[in-house]
Amino acid sequence: MTGLPRRDVLRGLGVAITLPGFASLRAESETSSKATIKRFVCVSPNYGMNPGGFFPTETGSNYKMPTLLESLQPHRDCLSLFTNLDHPGVGGGHGCSNTFLNGVELKSTKENPQRLLSLDQLIAEHLGQNTRFPSMLLGAGGFSWSRAGIRLPTQPDPVRVFTNLFVDDAAKAKQQTRQFLKEDTSILDVVRQDAKSLRVQLAQADQQKLDQYLTSIREVEHQLKRQAEWIDIRKPTVKDDVIRGRDDDDTIVDLQYPYNTSVMYDLMVLALQTNSTNVICFGHPGGNRLFPFDGITLGYHSLTHHGKRPELLKELSIIERFYATQFATFLSKLKDTKDSTGRPLLDSTAVLFGSGMGNASSHSSRNLPVLLAGGSFRHGNHHRFERHNRDGRPLGDLFVSILQQFGIEQEQFSNNSSNLNHLLT
Repeated sequence: MTGLPRRDVLRGLGVAITLPGFASLRAESETSSKATIKRFVCVSPNYGMNPGGFFPTETGSNYKMPTLLESLQPHRDCLSLFTNLDHPGVGGGHGCSNTFLNGVELKSTKENPQRLLSLDQLIAEHLGQNTRFPSMLLGAGGFSWSRAGIRLPTQPDPVRVFTNLFVDDAAKAKQQTRQFLKEDTSILDVVRQDAKSLRVQLAQADQQKLDQYLTSIREVEHQLKRQAEWIDIRKPTVKDDVIRGRDDDDTIVDLQYPYNTSVMYDLMVLALQTNSTNVICFGHPGGNRLFPFDGITLGYHSLTHHGKRPELLKELSIIERFYATQFATFLSKLKDTKDSTGRPLLDSTAVLFGSGMGNASSHSSRNLPVLLAGGSFRHGNHHRFERHNRDGRPLGDLFVSILQQFGIEQEQFSNNSSNLNHLLT
C-alpha cells in the first residue's frame, strides 16, 4: 500500500468506501515526494525566437550565452539549452505554434482526437487533483489541448486572474453558482443517457466518434464536480498591490499587454506559492501589434518576416530580448520564493520555454527554440543533436524525461524515440 492516495476507495458489490487518511502512509508519501518536482510552468512566444540569436555556437557547459538570452546569464547553472529539437511529422505554417506541447497537427487526428492531449494537461491529470485549479492557462495564443482533443482557452486579463485566484465570491453569488452547477449537471445527465441509447443504432466507426463525444462529457462533468467541491473553500489572502500598486509610492501598474507581462509573472509566482495550482501555461500572442517600445516601427508579424534584413532583425530583437528579460526575472523570483518545505520554488518547478515555431520568417517548424530551467534537473549545458535529413531529435524525448521526473512512469509521449535522462537526470 505504499504511496496509496488518500482518496483511494475499496470497491466491491457496487459499493464505494473512501479510505481514511492513514498518517503513516501520508508521511511516507510526503517524504518520497520531496525527491521529485511538483510543479510545471510553460512559457511560449507564439512566433518563437529568431534562431540567429537564440542558439549558442559552442556546446557543453562553456558556451557563450547567445545575444537574445544575455539576461539569462545569471541562471545558466540552472537551465539547459537545446539545438535541433523538433516534432517529426509537423509541417510549417502558423498552425505549428499550436503543436508545441503535443507534436501533433489537428488535421492528422480526425480518427483519434485524444492524440492532441498536451504535455501540460497530462501533467495536470497527475499533479492537479489536490489544487483549486488543475491548471491555469494565461496570456494568449493558447497551445494546451484537452484529452478530448479540444484546444483550451486562455485568460489574458491580470485582474480576472487575480480575482479567480484570491477573491472569494459573495454568498449570493456562490448560491447562484451552485444552482448553475446543478442545472448543468442535470443537462449532462440527459445528454449522456441519450448518447448511450444512440449507441445501439450506430456502426462501429460512429461508435468510436460517440466514445470521443462521451470523453468530452466526462471532462465537463469532472470540471463541474471540482467547482462544487471548492466553492466553499476560502481562497488564499494576498495583497492586491501586484495589480493595484503599493499605497506608499506612486507606481502605476500598467495592465495592458505587453507591459502587463511582469504582472502575469508575479501572479504565476503567487499561484504556485499559495498552492492554488501546480501547472501553468503562459502564451505571448502572435498577430501584427505594434509594440510600444523605442525603436519599433513595424508590427510584430511583419518583423518576424525579416528575410534576414538587418534593420528588421534589430527591431525584432528588441521584442525578443524583452521576452527573455521578463523570463529571467521570473526565474529570479522563483529562486527567491520559498515553497511550503522552505525550498526555492525553482527547485521544485520545471520551467519550459519554447515554441512550436522554429523560424517565423520561413514558417518553419524545425529546430525549435527550447530551454528547460529548474526542476532539480542536471543543468548548465547546451546540447546539440544531429539532424537526419529534415528531422532533428524528437522534442518528445525531452517531454518523456520531464514526465518521468514528475514520477509519471510513461515511456511514450508524442513522437518520442527515447528520452534525455542521460543528459538531464
